[in-house]
Amino acid sequence: MAEAVKIKVEARDPQKNKGTGSRVARRLRAEGKVPAVIYGHKQPVVTIALTRDAVHELIKKATHFAELDLGGSSETVLVRDVQWDYLGKEIIHLDFARVSAEESIETEVRLDLRGYVPGAVAGGLLEVVHHTVNVVCPAAAIPDSIKVDVSALQLGQGVHVRDLVLPEGVKVDADPDLLLVHIVARSAAPEPAAGAEGESVTQPEVIKPERKEKEKE
Repeated sequence: MAEAVKIKVEARDPQKNKGTGSRVARRLRAEGKVPAVIYGHKQPVVTIALTRDAVHELIKKATHFAELDLGGSSETVLVRDVQWDYLGKEIIHLDFARVSAEESIETEVRLDLRGYVPGAVAGGLLEVVHHTVNVVCPAAAIPDSIKVDVSALQLGQGVHVRDLVLPEGVKVDADPDLLLVHIVARSAAPEPAAGAEGESVTQPEVIKPERKEKEKE
């Protein structure tokens, strides 16, 4: 079960310098802060900022569930959107959606593969078809990850949604027959074509235009 990460944030005045504008966002990032918004539950959107250290803590915990401390109040939220810079190295904006601990929500959870794959010894290759799955569960019950045991997979075998062992109260919103991972044979390099009894195949002769003219004369 995911535990809410407690993060101290500061509210921003949306009227001051057009608090959600790109100029203000750049200034915040220059100060080592990341702009964000809180929305949902038919309540007003709140613009906030949090430190890069707080963002890194959230990412390190690998959880969607957080409790934001705004000083005089707190908000229980889910991370709904993370925007990265064009290099994909730095987070430049976050969207938080309000939730209650008992509220049933849908979110994405990563798959955590566990075990040594015996099928690899037989010349197989582990292919991951899906790295995450969508789950439906109470906000307080969101798992950090779903473990997938691959220790019994032989060549040609796989793990489907129906095979997952899920925490109590968690359901996967997908077809039970959806393939998640499987063991496939390594592709063999194509061999050159050969004729009967190992004879090499000769390519047809290419007749150049100038040779055609000579043959006509």
